[in-house]
Amino acid sequence: MNILFLFCYLPDLDSNSGLFAQLINEFKENGHHVCVSAKGQDIAKTCVRQENDIDVLRIKCNDFTGVSSNVKKALAYQEYAVKQRYYTKKFFKNEKFDLIVSHSLPPELAYIAGGLKSYFKCPFYLIQTDFIWQDAVAFGYFSEKSPIALYYRFWEKKMFKKADFIGCPTKGNVSFIKKYYYNFIKDEQFDFLPFWQNEINVQPNYQLREEFGLKDKFVVIYGGSVGTAQRIEHVVELAEACKDYKDIAFVILGKGAYLDVIKGMVAEKQLENVIFKAFLPQDQYLSFLAACDVGMIILNERMATPNFPSKSLSYLNMRVPILAALDHTTDFGEYLEDNNAGLWGYSDDIPTLKKKLVSYYENKELREKVKENGYQLFKNHLTTQQAYQTIINKATNG
Repeated sequence: MNILFLFCYLPDLDSNSGLFAQLINEFKENGHHVCVSAKGQDIAKTCVRQENDIDVLRIKCNDFTGVSSNVKKALAYQEYAVKQRYYTKKFFKNEKFDLIVSHSLPPELAYIAGGLKSYFKCPFYLIQTDFIWQDAVAFGYFSEKSPIALYYRFWEKKMFKKADFIGCPTKGNVSFIKKYYYNFIKDEQFDFLPFWQNEINVQPNYQLREEFGLKDKFVVIYGGSVGTAQRIEHVVELAEACKDYKDIAFVILGKGAYLDVIKGMVAEKQLENVIFKAFLPQDQYLSFLAACDVGMIILNERMATPNFPSKSLSYLNMRVPILAALDHTTDFGEYLEDNNAGLWGYSDDIPTLKKKLVSYYENKELREKVKENGYQLFKNHLTTQQAYQTIINKATNG
């Protein structure tokens, strides 16, 4: 098949890092002719270049990642939508595509994918990764009936109307979409498409653990962005609740706009069981992660849309037991339970999270069981090869 991939942010395909780069490379490895349209980073002009022997259109555009102003981000998305549709037609006008694949950004994706679907006369497979207006309403940025919400709802509705197939990472996503758009989306359009990852083979780095002063500790790690959306204060609250367990140490490894606030909370509470580390190079991070006892997932309890936390992939992949602090909407906790692949509680229910963590701490047999079940879940359902096969089967057989 000839396949066009549309993305906003996409790492260089030569690095093969990130789930979308890995997916694109998987299609290539399976003999498909692949072209890609994505935003460029620090490029002088829009151009097509070779990445892993794939034609990648890199589009020069204002940044919408790492932008603190929501207005600037929204305007950059709009600019990108116009440019991506225009330049993809211009640079790939001689291509004959059998399928367009895209995730659900920018918000104006329907303008891009709809126009290209008509131009290339081929079906469109939507990987549903982001809901825009629902979480913003839940966080109080604007009301459900505001002009901004209505604008995003307009484009969201058009996006689902343009999609021939919709890959959803959780079954809760399917129910959520049908709640709003039951009148025109058919059940057969949906595809269960959990997030994916290539298998990781690294050895645990216990020396690095020792360098961090964690030699004889039971290490609970959170690695990633430290922003207001993540509610990392719940990690601090959990650490405070567990301070009588002298062997348990919490490692917050990352950076973000909220990091100084979190450090201030730890200092105010005089917690000695929380350690902060800056981002490590990827290979060091993974080897350190493999040496940790529990990996934490944190979702803001106010989130209004079902999520599949992509952070869970590395934990499952590397046999790190998961403790998930989740919002009240996602069905990810039930997914872990159904597969005996992790423990969870609501992120604002610290007593339950403490109980689950202590059960890990006191029961090595439980940890070993969860490790193996989690890895089998990953191996059997969450590899890049399986995601590729799911998309191809749907696109081929409907």
